[in-house]
Amino acid sequence: MSPDQRREAIVAAVLPLVREHGAHVTTKQIAQAAGIAEGTVFRAFSDKTELLQACVTAALRPDELCATVRAVPRDTDVAERLTEAAQLFLDHFTRFGELVHTLAASGFDLRGGPDRKPTGLPEAREQFIHDLNAAVVSLVDPQELRIPPEDLAKYLQSLVLGLRFTATAQSTADTDHTAAIRARVDVLLHGALAETAHTTGESS
Repeated sequence: MSPDQRREAIVAAVLPLVREHGAHVTTKQIAQAAGIAEGTVFRAFSDKTELLQACVTAALRPDELCATVRAVPRDTDVAERLTEAAQLFLDHFTRFGELVHTLAASGFDLRGGPDRKPTGLPEAREQFIHDLNAAVVSLVDPQELRIPPEDLAKYLQSLVLGLRFTATAQSTADTDHTAAIRARVDVLLHGALAETAHTTGESS
């Protein structure tokens, strides 16, 4: 196993523990979850902070999410396709938000401190947005739209992720956001103006 593969295997094994315990996860728990000795953990990572940062970066990776979005059936209308895709990435971001909250609540500085930046996190965020937009674009035929598919994907992501920031304290991952997503998809595809407003505007 190469050093990179070793690191990835440790992160994959430890990520569920980090979601539960945040920075309070112990090196003993980490080693047991990964099935290795504690010393091996710190031959792969310089310290626990670097490992936690790697977990955050891994949680933001788009691979699995984008594959699931691309697998959305194409035999439904565009609204249904976009609604299903939006639910998938809202669920993903909700889980990611919970991870970040758990880490912050346990005292972990996601910025890495004044002299230490999270390794690869800005790049991972940029790659995530790029890959997710490409996955959404794959679900639509350009002939179905009057705007470029790339713009549609960006607008959809912005509208739906707004649910993460407007949710109440009671709105958790268990909340069914389907109705709210459908409403946003409908406005995105058909606009907010009533038909009479369109008619009035065209005749003036």
